[in-house]
Amino acid sequence: MNKYKLFILFFFLILVGCAQEGDEVEGLVYDPPGATITTDKEITTQHKRIIYFSDSKIYASNEFTGARLNDFYRENDSVYFAYINAENKPINNSPWYAFKLWAEEQQDIYLSLKYSGYSHRYVPKLSNNGINWQPFDTTMIAIDTIAKTATFQITIPADTLWISAQELITSGFYEKWEDKIAALPFVKKKTIGRSSEGRPVNELWISESEDAKDFVVIIGRQHPPEVTGYFALNAFAETVIGDSETAKEFRKKYNVLIIPLVNPDGVDNGHWRHNIKGVDLNRDWVEFNQPETRIVTNTIKQVIEHGYNLKFFIDFHSTLMDVFYTLSLESTIKEEYNEEEIRDAKKNHTLINNWLSKLQSRLPDYYVNIIDTLSQSTSPTSDRWVQTTFNAPALTYEVGDETDRKLIKKVAATAAEELMKILIENSGINYPEKDKK
Repeated sequence: MNKYKLFILFFFLILVGCAQEGDEVEGLVYDPPGATITTDKEITTQHKRIIYFSDSKIYASNEFTGARLNDFYRENDSVYFAYINAENKPINNSPWYAFKLWAEEQQDIYLSLKYSGYSHRYVPKLSNNGINWQPFDTTMIAIDTIAKTATFQITIPADTLWISAQELITSGFYEKWEDKIAALPFVKKKTIGRSSEGRPVNELWISESEDAKDFVVIIGRQHPPEVTGYFALNAFAETVIGDSETAKEFRKKYNVLIIPLVNPDGVDNGHWRHNIKGVDLNRDWVEFNQPETRIVTNTIKQVIEHGYNLKFFIDFHSTLMDVFYTLSLESTIKEEYNEEEIRDAKKNHTLINNWLSKLQSRLPDYYVNIIDTLSQSTSPTSDRWVQTTFNAPALTYEVGDETDRKLIKKVAATAAEELMKILIENSGINYPEKDKK
């Protein structure tokens, strides 16, 4: 056998080995090809600049944190195209955009959002200051599924008009919110690591009793555009630190670890889904190739190594509708589990179902949407990692892109209240014999 054939054979064996290793990780049904490959991938950065049209005296800019505008063209006197491209491909259909427009004289134009190979998803949000936002009237948007465009008429003012896929919640907003929370005497803020671009990944540690050894983990914003998940996490956390009797009693029995912004690079760079290395962080909870997932998992492990018991995990996301992604009971029981571990898995499943049932009872006019079919035992997601590693109750809470913002807060706050009640009841409880079967 010559050297060339030996090389081909060697290369083939490497490919087979990689394929076998990859087969151990199972993505979700909607994942694009390569989603579970979490080694660094090349991205295309957007060119930050101000674009000026001398004839119409209109300006377009992406020179701010969280922006996404790859190009801006004038079609004719009244039609302009905003080109929105992903940081890399393939990628889930979550085309984030955010840019500013202004004119020397107020004028009306037709604006067309143009997506490269992807479909319009987010209803435009408009703002005059980048802080207060209003959704655009969806009945006034013409969506062309073939051309991949969304076109609508807007008025360009002499002052700045911000246009964004969702409210612009960047790392600076998180820092302010974290500092506000950390002003409470029982909350400590700490930088637990830094992203690839050096941004801090922070934790909030809520602890009001030195004797409490049980703790709950709350994380969010693995995917940059998922702003409604931030709103829910915000309301959930603020309920836990609130002044209600339930919250006070809960904090005597449980500590809470909150990591609200897992992907600061992706958020501040205006990415559709990935971190600065072009990777979906919520598919990196098996290989841990990215610094952000390593930071979060190492932090959780360190807390446990200090003698604490993980009792609940929740990861906040956003999608097309409100949904609680739970893990099926069958997929949470490993073949090698002993009787005690099987009992614990069943208790975890029962706890989550009871919690969501109580949430439904509290909100009879709201549908608590529960799906337990997307994640498999080998899925590389955060909730699955917690469940398989610690045999603890874990789930993903997805919030609809366009769910009413007041409703988001109401549901999340009520969910926090009911969870605290259940965990208080289960604190140190001895389960009856019928649950041990």
